[in-house]
Amino acid sequence: MSNQLTKIVLAIIVFASTSLAIADHHAAPSSAALEAFFCNFEKGKDMDDLLKVTAEWDKWIDTSESNPYSAYIMQPVISTGADFPYDYFWLGVGQNHQAMGESADEWMKNGGKIAAKFDAVAPCDTHILMTSQIIKPGNNNGKGGFAQISACELKDGASMESLMAADKKWVSWMTDNKMPGGLARWFGGVGEARDSTTDFYSVYLAESLGQRGKAQDMMMAGGSAALSSIYGDLMTCDVPRVYHGTPVGGKTAS
Repeated sequence: MSNQLTKIVLAIIVFASTSLAIADHHAAPSSAALEAFFCNFEKGKDMDDLLKVTAEWDKWIDTSESNPYSAYIMQPVISTGADFPYDYFWLGVGQNHQAMGESADEWMKNGGKIAAKFDAVAPCDTHILMTSQIIKPGNNNGKGGFAQISACELKDGASMESLMAADKKWVSWMTDNKMPGGLARWFGGVGEARDSTTDFYSVYLAESLGQRGKAQDMMMAGGSAALSSIYGDLMTCDVPRVYHGTPVGGKTAS
């Protein structure tokens, strides 16, 4: 998987990780386990065919022994095609990596028939695992929306401790200035590109493109200067991309 593809992967899970992992908005950042499958439609197949299969999967997982797990279909909205040579990616979110692994064990044991239907519509040639961290919860409550993400690298001398201190300042700025949306950070993991130099991914979550546009206007009117003063000595990030996430079901906690 190319470095550019790795950079976009983490747009995935803001929606599900917000609904699964956030219990206290004032507590330390919450985390969740993530997985992503990158897929292309077979000739003559499209999103309608995929959603028919996801409906079957949703019924299957409700009757399975799986741990809580939510899934989303992520499609590029504002991006360069060469950076993302796929029609969509499947985003799955579990409460932690043990729960994610146990769900995978059950899928490999009992999900073969539905897996074959997925492959007949849109086979997937890449699968990676990640960890998400919520910095500022969004308000979509797992209903999907838009994720704008950038791949970032820490500068020399910067640490995760200093980054988290900066997060508090930026969240305060957003709150004081009534900037809409949520924030998350994702850390790459198993299956990621070997040549990736990315330390983490910064994600901005919006309920609509209009809300994202409002935030961009606010950045142009002073937000960018505030952001630079807070994070400029800590990290550098690449050009953001935007993806739309559609929830396709899963299994909630009992």
